[in-house]
Amino acid sequence: MNIYDFDGTIYDGDSCKDIVKYGLKKHFKLTYESLKKSKKLNKDYQNGLVTFEKVKEELLSFIFKIPNYPKFINDFVSSHMKKIKPWYNSRKTENDVIVTASYELWVKAFARNLGVRYVIGTQTDMEGKIIGRNCKGEEKVRKFRTIFPNAQVSCVYSDSASDVPLLKLGNTAYVVEGNKLITYSYTYKFKNNK
Repeated sequence: MNIYDFDGTIYDGDSCKDIVKYGLKKHFKLTYESLKKSKKLNKDYQNGLVTFEKVKEELLSFIFKIPNYPKFINDFVSSHMKKIKPWYNSRKTENDVIVTASYELWVKAFARNLGVRYVIGTQTDMEGKIIGRNCKGEEKVRKFRTIFPNAQVSCVYSDSASDVPLLKLGNTAYVVEGNKLITYSYTYKFKNNK
């Protein structure tokens, strides 16, 4: 079994930022309102008054206000499939697992197009409220082990320092820099510290 982070790893960029940009093009008013509210909440988050999950919920709340938002998601994914990095297809296996902080809502749609069966990400309810915690750092490992308690992990791929706990699960781990794969060691200095 191989584990892949999504944003910056097999997807060229940040799909969360891209869906907001796409929202601004397609549903400007709804998206702009969410952006404004999330910026205010972000100040509260910096001061320890609200959780990161609340800020993220507000930022992406516009999606769930769009009539027929599943179509919006599918259109977004179709228009952004070209951002899947070419190296991924040469490494793909039938037991790949994408583990991401992005919403399962759209990453599962990318995964279907790629033929990937397993996605573990940040989950939401039908109104856009995050279920549990943002799927990042140690939370990625916890969620993975809840679903695959005894899985043997061959390779793990990520571009981010926050994924060090995940990288440690693999027999081999790779840091992804653009389209370059570098064998991970604990002395590696990440370009992406998020």
